[in-house]
Amino acid sequence: MFTTTYRPKKIENFVGNKQNIQPFIRWLLEWNENDKKNKCALISGISGIGKTLFVDLLLRKHDYNIINLEIDDERDKEYMNTIIKPLIKTKKTFDGQDNVLVVSEIDCGGGNCGFISSLTECIKNCSIPIVCICDNRYHQSLKPILNYCIDFKMTKPVYQDVYRLVYNVVVTEKIKIKETEIKQLYEQSNGDIRFILNTLQFGLRNGTKNIQSTNIFETTTKMLSMDETIDSKYETYWLCNELHPLMIQENYINNILSVSNQVRKLENLTYSADALSDVDIFDTYISTHNWEFEKYVALNTIKAASKCNKKCMVKFPQILGRISTMYKNRREKLNYEYVQLFEKPKKEKVKKTTEPKPSKDKSKKKLV
Repeated sequence: MFTTTYRPKKIENFVGNKQNIQPFIRWLLEWNENDKKNKCALISGISGIGKTLFVDLLLRKHDYNIINLEIDDERDKEYMNTIIKPLIKTKKTFDGQDNVLVVSEIDCGGGNCGFISSLTECIKNCSIPIVCICDNRYHQSLKPILNYCIDFKMTKPVYQDVYRLVYNVVVTEKIKIKETEIKQLYEQSNGDIRFILNTLQFGLRNGTKNIQSTNIFETTTKMLSMDETIDSKYETYWLCNELHPLMIQENYINNILSVSNQVRKLENLTYSADALSDVDIFDTYISTHNWEFEKYVALNTIKAASKCNKKCMVKFPQILGRISTMYKNRREKLNYEYVQLFEKPKKEKVKKTTEPKPSKDKSKKKLV
């Protein structure tokens, strides 16, 4: 995989955002737990720009022990209190390395305010540096932590930096590509280095192709088709590698090879289910930044589709819809509770009790 082969080993080879290197190092080396306003570094920027890689390279260069809190972890209030809070009180490892907590994708929790409030408490009371990574620094849910963070905004790398990377790849891999095609690829990527490398490997070997315009339902149909070769499916997989495993998982049952023998049909279902289980296992390794397992995710996704043949409409993964609905309902509930909590109580109208007026004697007093 190009994303593994050309992954920089040193911060000097990192593409773009050189202006953030020295300020981050200065914050890291001068970090003081009594400095309430700079206890956390907030790294923000568009997806695929290399935020996690940037942090990883700098921390390893200065020999820090990285404690990762990924989006796949539970990240609820109980987990933060029982697992994370004790860790942020431990300054060093047994080997004498300084600890650093790195929290990825903190803006992807939807309405999970329990996580953000717990993270805020951790930042307030931490004895080690904390680095938070997000795509959208202006997300409403992040407001509670901003007062304790120093900002490091990562921008889209300039064309000259990207061109040097692409030039090195095309010369080493002997890929034929014109400079106009490189410029087109740069514009399509919007700064996503992984997109550029994957496109160079699978999409632009024989000319340009706008991968972003590819329909996910069409590519999934190709993955499920018996008429496609393994090589063709492998290249198709990388057109949208984030969604294809979920798409296959959603559709493999309805598109499993039809056989009159029910036992054989169950064997095919078991074969595909086992392959998708392997996909989940390898995907957990990728979440810890072992990108070399990406190819195994691709091959097992193709393996799961090998016992299928497209025979009905391809459906979008229902789990994504359920997650979206869950977060929407949670946000509505939290907004309702917030309004009820901070709404000013209405003043009850106090009925005025009036004393009865003395009755006037209408009869006129006679003068004596």
